[in-house]
Amino acid sequence: MEISRQQAHWGEMQLSQTETAVRFCAAGALPKYGEVLRVWGIRDGAQPLLIGVAQPDGDGLTIDRTMSKQYLSSLGYWPALPEQYVADTQPPQKRVFFSHDACFRCVLRESEIEIQDDAAYMMVSCCFSPQKKFIFSGIFSFCRIENGRALLIWDKKRDCPVWTVPKENDAVT
Repeated sequence: MEISRQQAHWGEMQLSQTETAVRFCAAGALPKYGEVLRVWGIRDGAQPLLIGVAQPDGDGLTIDRTMSKQYLSSLGYWPALPEQYVADTQPPQKRVFFSHDACFRCVLRESEIEIQDDAAYMMVSCCFSPQKKFIFSGIFSFCRIENGRALLIWDKKRDCPVWTVPKENDAVT
């Protein structure tokens, strides 16, 4: 599984299981500034799970940690293991969203965007003006313009843009 850092690919996590334990093996890139990186497992509704502190290993960083299924269960991570993994210097405050769409990841790095976020959808907007750089240029066909702002609605579960947020009664396929 992929490990992300600051909305970008950082490394890979490999899991193996025995009858009583789960082994987490992570490998990623060295940080630019000598930061001490920790790898966290994340799943909706659970506190972040600290996998471990990444240790230098050749030209990268690695973690090799085994946790008992009983211990994972006590933390709410067994039988459902983390859905995603994040490398950072601090624990994530909430579920970190990661998209596999490279254009959308670039948009999320821009400081001029405004984000309205909930569990299922992310609404991202920016100024739409001939005098300003248009941040959504790579994914413009998925935007709509409202009151001088470009609006992009992203479905987190399907990892793709949508035109509107469905009402609670609408079926989502």
